[in-house]
Amino acid sequence: MKAIIALVQGATEFLPVSSSGHIVLLGNLFKVETDVSLTVLLHLGTLLAILIFAAKHILRVLKKPRLIFLVILSTLPAALIGIAFDEIIEKTFQKLEYLPVFFCITALLLALASAKNGSKTMEEMKALDSLIIGIFQAAAIFPGVSRSGATIAAAILLGFDKKDSLGYSFLLAIPAITGAGLLKAETFKIADLYLLLLSFVSGLVALFVLRKIVLANKLKVFSVYCLVVALMSYLLR
Repeated sequence: MKAIIALVQGATEFLPVSSSGHIVLLGNLFKVETDVSLTVLLHLGTLLAILIFAAKHILRVLKKPRLIFLVILSTLPAALIGIAFDEIIEKTFQKLEYLPVFFCITALLLALASAKNGSKTMEEMKALDSLIIGIFQAAAIFPGVSRSGATIAAAILLGFDKKDSLGYSFLLAIPAITGAGLLKAETFKIADLYLLLLSFVSGLVALFVLRKIVLANKLKVFSVYCLVVALMSYLLR
């Protein structure tokens, strides 16, 4: 069952449907314990995937110190909230009660983003823009709120084009996933490392799919999907 969860984690980590929400849902459906440490281990597999897939965006940022600053600024809200409310957040991974609301939030963000077309590039981003996107990312600490969905939607709603909204979301995933991994690293089991490989492979495939979906302006499809999952999680409470 853990192997299935690893594949789902990889596929849903980058698709805007909340990987953590799906893991909590699967855990409750099949009575599999899905603590935060397992979730973070699977996130590390997807981290490897995005480091490979987003190499061009990473190089783009490294050449421009200002963009590095903006990425750090966007990362701060989630980092501060994650550290300050670690125990509260972990409890939300054990129950279905919160999922319907959080999935609906993701659905709303995606619906709003699908109706807007921006033209600003990453180089035009201001500190306030990056902070707002970071606040949206902080909401994705909770299962059911998609990190990629929240950050992509926030960037699009702020007027950035879809390509750079996607690219900036990729960049934010790196410190977010790395930070979570370091926070829970001491709880990993060597025997579970094969799960990291599974999440890496499915994550890489999902990244290719996500790029096509975002550039084709098909985010509304995932908005509907999240509403369906919200209803399902409500009925299973």
